[in-house]
Amino acid sequence: MNQPLDLSPIITPSAPSWWPLAWGWWAVIITAIVVIALVFFIIKRRQKNQYAKNEALACFRNSQPSNTLSPSAAQDIVRQAALSYFPRDKVAGLSGDDWLAFLDAQLAKPLFVAKQSQWQQALYQNAALMNDEQKKAQQQLVNDCETWLRKALPPKRGRYD
Repeated sequence: MNQPLDLSPIITPSAPSWWPLAWGWWAVIITAIVVIALVFFIIKRRQKNQYAKNEALACFRNSQPSNTLSPSAAQDIVRQAALSYFPRDKVAGLSGDDWLAFLDAQLAKPLFVAKQSQWQQALYQNAALMNDEQKKAQQQLVNDCETWLRKALPPKRGRYD
């Protein structure tokens, strides 16, 4: 009969280690960290950029159930928001027709200059002496201010020059 040979046992090599990582894995890790940091930075910058707009829109939302916001108060909110986004020296001195023209310049479809006489009348009209039609007209002016906040802010680059 055959005798088994006296051979040494087979020694298998140990499994390759993950450490140290190959240069490709380091590149993937660094790229992932950079992408995550950029996304975080962009989100934070967007939140900061939208803060004044969101605060102004919150003022409009808080007055919605009873529609208690007057056109004058709506203009004040719009002016505060505009001062947050546009150069103060260009916005702070605007009033009357220049202010309405500035507001329209930020929109694709003008809303304010066409209603200039309504704005002049609404800003100084006593709310207690208004009929229903005048109240609806004033509410439309307030809605125009809210539309301006939604569409014009934050401004596109170079739009205020």
